[in-house]
Amino acid sequence: MDWSTMMYWQFTPYVFPVILAVAISAALAIFALRRRPTPGATSFSLLMFAVAEWALGYALELVSPGLPAKLFWDNVSWLGAVVTPAAWFAFTLAYTDRGRWLTRRNVAILTIEPLIILLLVWTNPLHGLVNSHVALNTKGPFSALVFTYGAAFWVDIAYSYLLLLSGAFFIVSLIHSFIRSTSLY
Repeated sequence: MDWSTMMYWQFTPYVFPVILAVAISAALAIFALRRRPTPGATSFSLLMFAVAEWALGYALELVSPGLPAKLFWDNVSWLGAVVTPAAWFAFTLAYTDRGRWLTRRNVAILTIEPLIILLLVWTNPLHGLVNSHVALNTKGPFSALVFTYGAAFWVDIAYSYLLLLSGAFFIVSLIHSFIRSTSLY
């Protein structure tokens, strides 16, 4: 990679909402970190830091003009992207009083897929399992990456949705239990 191309940026107003998302997510992460004794605070903090990192990587991808720089920042943003579903799942377990499921063994199992995907992302030029083809689209208001996704990408999507939907189920179950146990009259 030619690091001199990393020094140039393209301006786009589309980056401002992403920067706002970075700031809000980082602020929420710090806020939660200060309340560690609260159930779910630590995993929520991790979730918000992951979202902030993902958004920051995307913001830097947006303002990078060339393909090598955009690919670098896209790869960087994958760290937050793969941590987010697992952190969400851990948060929902802790918040819904299922924290006993967060054993070292289970957390280690949760991290296997994200670590494999990160390895595949950074070695993608060798095998094309995450992205089989990448191009730069310069026809819009800013240059953007266009991907043809590989098999590992779709495995990650399936794993991520499984964790996101499972976590949502736990939250909905908690709300349902609360509504059933609370009398309105």
